[in-house]
Amino acid sequence: MIDKLVAEENAKQWEHREKQWDREDQARINLLKNVYQNREQHIELKKKQKGEHEWMKQYERQNMETEVERQNRAYEEQMVKTSIAKKMHQTDVLRQVGERDRTMRRELQEVMYEERAAKLAELEYQRRIQAEKDNNTQMLNTWKSTVNGH
Repeated sequence: MIDKLVAEENAKQWEHREKQWDREDQARINLLKNVYQNREQHIELKKKQKGEHEWMKQYERQNMETEVERQNRAYEEQMVKTSIAKKMHQTDVLRQVGERDRTMRRELQEVMYEERAAKLAELEYQRRIQAEKDNNTQMLNTWKSTVNGH
């Protein structure tokens, strides 16, 4: 009977130890599950952070490229405006030079016409004087011949 009680006590203690071991095993399993879960969450968080970081880099790169394109367009537009302004200025200067040349040619032509008209008037005047001289000489000769002839 003592043996039986000892055996029952031993069985009871054994069962108690096995339950304790099972609880400890379950606790280790739960702990490992918890560690693995935490590790997985940490890895997922890292992935998410890395993804966000990559997205942010891409976003900033795209913003920079957009800004560079905008600045390039603005620079090109400014260059076109400057070029147009230079061309307009050049055209204006050429127009002014052309107008000055036309005015100078017109004035020279007017002077030339006036000089020619004066020369023609002088020639006409000289011709009239010569014609008057010739007429007077002829009249004088006619008069002399009539006076000497009588």
